[in-house]
Amino acid sequence: MSATPSPTPAAPAAPSVPAAPAAGAPDAVPLTAAQTEFLAAQSAAPGYAGHNVGQYVELAGPVDTEALRDAVAAALDEAPWLRFRLTRGDDGPRQSPVRSPGRPRRPALLDTSGAADPVAAALGLVRGQLACPPRLDLLTDPPAPGDVPDLAGSVLVTVGPGHHLLVQFFHQLAVDGHGLALLNHRIAELYTAAVRGRPAGPSPFAPVTALVEAESAYAASAERRSDLAAWTRRLAGAALPAPLRGRSAPPADTALRRTVLLAAADTAAVEAAARSAGVTWGEAVLAATAAHTTARTGAAEALLAVYAAARTAPGTLRVPAAAVNILPVRIAAGPADTFRDLLARAASETAFLRRHQRVRGTEVARAVWPGHAGARVPGPLVNLRPFETELDFAGVPGRVVSLASGPVDDLAVSASRSPEGLLRLDLDANPALYEPAELESEAAGFAALLAGLARRPGTPVGRIAAGRPDAHGPAPSDAAPPDAVRPVPVPAGDHEAGPLTLLPAAHRLREAPGPAEGAHEHVLLEVPAGLRTAPLRRALTTLARRHPALRLALHRAHGVWSQEVRAAAEAPAVTDATTLRRHPVAGLAPGARDLLVTAAARAAGDALDPATASVFRAAWFDAGPAQPGRLLLTAHALCVDDVSWQLLLAELPALYDWFAGSGAAPDALGRAGGLTAWASGLATMAQSPARVRELPYWTELADGPAARAWPAAEGGHRTVTRFELPAGPPGPHPVDVALLAALARTAAGRPRLHDGARLPVELELPRPGTAPRTAGRLSTVHGVRLPLDPDGPGPVRRLLAAVPDGGRGQEQLRHLNPQTSALPAGTPGRGVAYRRRAALHAPDRAPGWGPAPDGEWAALGALRGDPPLTGPVELTATVAAGPAGGHRVTVHWRWSTALFDASEAAGLAGAATALAARFAAPAG
Repeated sequence: MSATPSPTPAAPAAPSVPAAPAAGAPDAVPLTAAQTEFLAAQSAAPGYAGHNVGQYVELAGPVDTEALRDAVAAALDEAPWLRFRLTRGDDGPRQSPVRSPGRPRRPALLDTSGAADPVAAALGLVRGQLACPPRLDLLTDPPAPGDVPDLAGSVLVTVGPGHHLLVQFFHQLAVDGHGLALLNHRIAELYTAAVRGRPAGPSPFAPVTALVEAESAYAASAERRSDLAAWTRRLAGAALPAPLRGRSAPPADTALRRTVLLAAADTAAVEAAARSAGVTWGEAVLAATAAHTTARTGAAEALLAVYAAARTAPGTLRVPAAAVNILPVRIAAGPADTFRDLLARAASETAFLRRHQRVRGTEVARAVWPGHAGARVPGPLVNLRPFETELDFAGVPGRVVSLASGPVDDLAVSASRSPEGLLRLDLDANPALYEPAELESEAAGFAALLAGLARRPGTPVGRIAAGRPDAHGPAPSDAAPPDAVRPVPVPAGDHEAGPLTLLPAAHRLREAPGPAEGAHEHVLLEVPAGLRTAPLRRALTTLARRHPALRLALHRAHGVWSQEVRAAAEAPAVTDATTLRRHPVAGLAPGARDLLVTAAARAAGDALDPATASVFRAAWFDAGPAQPGRLLLTAHALCVDDVSWQLLLAELPALYDWFAGSGAAPDALGRAGGLTAWASGLATMAQSPARVRELPYWTELADGPAARAWPAAEGGHRTVTRFELPAGPPGPHPVDVALLAALARTAAGRPRLHDGARLPVELELPRPGTAPRTAGRLSTVHGVRLPLDPDGPGPVRRLLAAVPDGGRGQEQLRHLNPQTSALPAGTPGRGVAYRRRAALHAPDRAPGWGPAPDGEWAALGALRGDPPLTGPVELTATVAAGPAGGHRVTVHWRWSTALFDASEAAGLAGAATALAARFAAPAG
């Protein structure tokens, strides 16, 4: 549902309202800016019904009608500002909430199942209700103190067995589309809780005062003045647009509507064109609307009136009230321009709009066009629907279908996604200007233009417009319910697709024993209570679009490996709904939940298949609306390292909030990707003179004593130790120095750990700081041979400091330079495997999201798909921030069962850890 002020005079007189109530009455607060505009418009035309808006939620499945009626009433009671009385204050009209304890706001019941067309019969009655203008006089002078008209009403209609419509009608003075989406989510939540016999949790709503106070502060701020000045500069010289039909007419009480669903191929073309330009499909619709408008009017540029939420201040996204704004977007669109040109301009204009969306469009219109007779921004309306329109009523899907969206003085274009993933276009028109057949032609022509532009983004717009409709034109539809998906608001990495140079990590896996399919990692997160499946799935899908590594495919033929990044439209992490699985765990004992997590982790690991790009899975353990849940993420080892997990955790909360409709656009995420360029850059670096000059160092290391053949061992004795150490001096990381020096001392008297002369160690260290901000295993591995029984950390520190370029060159020379590919491994027989990684930590400004408690991770340790041990011991040092710049270190040890028993392994780990802590202690 959208909210649109009608084109009434710029400053009509407000209705006569009584003085504020006496002390003891509910507090009265000013109207929001949007409410002020709607009240002025309705007061100027009291008999006009176009500000009534409506929709219905279609429920196809068994429904407890009494529980649903109670849920509607309870949700409305949690939002008392949706029913209010108007009073007069010193600063203009004010609103006071009106509660009627004796009059529950349960929807009336209606049964049209006996009609020839039950749905049409129900909607006919509702459209009659929408055609009735509100009685504003009763808002200001009710017959009794609590007897004000309800601007938010609903009817529950039975249209057949197991088939109901929850029909809702509102006046724009009460609520906008965002507020209504909040209300409907709460209705679904309350109903589901009641049917399943569990608490629904506290109300998510914030009072209207949050909006009023934020708007009041903004109105008095220098930011508002700066925003208005920016709009004035942006629109300098913009002429008032000519009507699309060559004439204008006042908006009617109701508008004509024609709906078009783009075919799957055309939807894919639009998405592909948008991706290639680094924009969203919404901006593609906006660009096509500009081309359509200039083709109709002959103007050199289009001026469009675009909806904006105007809810950027903290807390305002939780207010079920009216805040919507309409702002101008100016896009030059001549016949010689290409769709790529228009996409870039549309992206620039919408970015500007988002930054300056709080200044009212009515104020902008008055400043830019002083002679403009209308109240709102002129031009065709464009509404990129940002609200989820498929709800969950205890397992019964509820699809939201818009019936009326407010005044339309000429033409309005709304765009959303259908449940099938098709692009849906709703065109509303003023019946005084369009006949139904004319609107049908307009809708088909616009959709054909959009599809044609997307298919040929480099062709001049004029040539495409002259040839529509095309052979792939969409099929009009009147009844298809929308599934409005908030467009991805941040630049995505899904433009990266195609062959990927084999990274060093892939070469490591190629040489490792064991099947490549089994190499994977898990992380277990704590997530807020009450998450919803649809926005969580969309957030995970967006991660896969942004990060090419989550779309990685591995191909092997005759022993030769190659990799590619799948296009988003073909990647399982984007297209396969089973990538996310939900497991209800409310009421389960902790032990039972841990078993379920372990089983889900094993199943997720088994489901990975890099040959088909199935490399990313998620399992959500839903503990209900009152308790935090858990989210298990599983990825193939080629796709993630420790930095990857932190990146994904940092982005996931903001993306979830955006798709759930409870967060601002997460623009701060910036652009992800860059994996393909990084891989190509490593191959170039491997052949650089600087890298080749390292060859003598690595050759000497590889020419050490003959390799010792340690017996391979599956599994391993696992133990965990912990210690702390202060910040170290510049140079090698102090954790590496302390642990490796301690291990070298421990190995001195134990021949099973060394090669007879030195301790061979293979180090895997975190990715370099120059690596791109994207997922992928970008860590580096190199070998060292440590002196046995060092007298302290000094010899090890000096040896590590002497490694050229932190060891990054060894793998590059071995795997990425054809002339040096014969270089043997740097640590014959591999020896000790050492890995340092950063601990996963909770992201900033994302309450409720973070790593699960340490104890819950224990069962995942043996499920990571570790390859067989080919040396005596493997240790992973996970480093977290400690006090005063120091480090807290958790060491996970895996000891060869062929060389040590469990007791000896635990004793060696403890001794080495104690020695590392002593080596790290400050001198004296």
